[in-house]
Amino acid sequence: MGSPAHAIYSSTVNFSLQGHEFQTQYDVQLILNKTAQSLLLCSAACNQNPLCRTFDYDSSSRRCRLFEADLTNGAIIATASQTSIVGSVKLSASLYASMYNRSCSACQENRYQTCSSTTNTCQCPGNSYWNGSMCPLQLFANATCSQIDACRSDLNLSCIINSYGGFTQCLIKQALSTITETVYALWNTTAGSNSNLASNGSGIGKYSSAHGPDNVFDCNTNTKYVNFGGCNNTASGSPTCARNTGFYLTLQRGASFLVAFRLATADSYPQRDPRIISIEGSNSNFTELTRGSSWILLYNGSCGISINQTRKTYGSIQWLPNNSAWYASYRFLVNLAMNNGVSIPFIQYSGVELLGY
Repeated sequence: MGSPAHAIYSSTVNFSLQGHEFQTQYDVQLILNKTAQSLLLCSAACNQNPLCRTFDYDSSSRRCRLFEADLTNGAIIATASQTSIVGSVKLSASLYASMYNRSCSACQENRYQTCSSTTNTCQCPGNSYWNGSMCPLQLFANATCSQIDACRSDLNLSCIINSYGGFTQCLIKQALSTITETVYALWNTTAGSNSNLASNGSGIGKYSSAHGPDNVFDCNTNTKYVNFGGCNNTASGSPTCARNTGFYLTLQRGASFLVAFRLATADSYPQRDPRIISIEGSNSNFTELTRGSSWILLYNGSCGISINQTRKTYGSIQWLPNNSAWYASYRFLVNLAMNNGVSIPFIQYSGVELLGY
C-alpha cells in the first residue's frame, strides 16, 4: 500500500470468496471486458483506471471485467464457476480530503482524484461527485439525491428541487410544453411590468396572422413566430422593433420546474433573431397573469443563439441556475435582437424549448 500521493500505483483491495462474480445494477457501469493472464494483472488493470471500483476475474476463462460500480449499486453474487472471484477497491475519506480542491500537483499521481482543466484543481473523477468528505458515485434515475451534482449528468439526469426548495430525486429533464399549448402574444412588455397583449394583424402591437405564437411550441422549425412590436410592418422598420415582445403561457401539465431552455432560428435574416431575453414564472390565477406583480424574474441574459447561426436550427441550451421553485405559467420576453443597431421590421424565431420537470 503506497502513500496517497502515489495511490495511482497502489490501492487496497478486498476479495470475495471463490465462486462469485459481480453484477451491476446498470449495464453502463461495465468499463471493460478483457482477457488477463492472472488475477494480479486484472487487479492492476483496475488500479490503473481511476473509474474502476470493482472487478471480477475467472482464472479458468481468464475473463477480467472492470466496473465503475461498487456495492452501493451492484452486488457480489454466487456463480457456477468456482474459479471466479471479485475484488473491490477499498475507499475512505482519507484518500480524498487531503487533496480535493488543491492545486493539480497534489493529485498528479493519484487514482482517486483528477486534475480539472477548467479550475486547475483536484476534483472527483468522472461520474462521481464531492459530498464533503469523498467522491461517491453519481446516482441513477429515480434515486434520492441531496445536492445538485449528485446525479449522472452524462445520462441527462439532474437532482430536482421540490416545491419546498429541497433536493429530492434524480430525474431526466424533458420538454415542458406540448404542441397544443395556448400561447398569448405580447408587445410593449418588460420584465416586472403589466402584459400588453398583441393581436393578430399587421402593424404596431400585432403579430403575423400567418406566423402566430402557437408556432413557438409546434416542434417544427419550418414554421415561425413573427411579432411586429412597435413597428408598422414596413420594409425599413427600426432598430427597436423587436424589443419587449414575446409571449406567455400556462402549461397544460401544471406546475413545473424549469431548469433550462433553448431557441431555434427562423428561416431567414439572422439580424431578426433574438439575442437577449428574460423569463419569468407565476402561479397566479389566469385572470391575474396580465399584472406585472404576478411574475417572478427567473432569467435575464443570452438566448443561446449565435451570430449568423444556421437557419432553422436550435441554439445552445441556457441554464437557469437561480431558479428554485415550480411555476404553472411562464412569460418569455425578447429584450434585444441580433440586429446590432440595424433597422428590422420585426422579430422572428421558429421555436422555444422549455426543459425541466
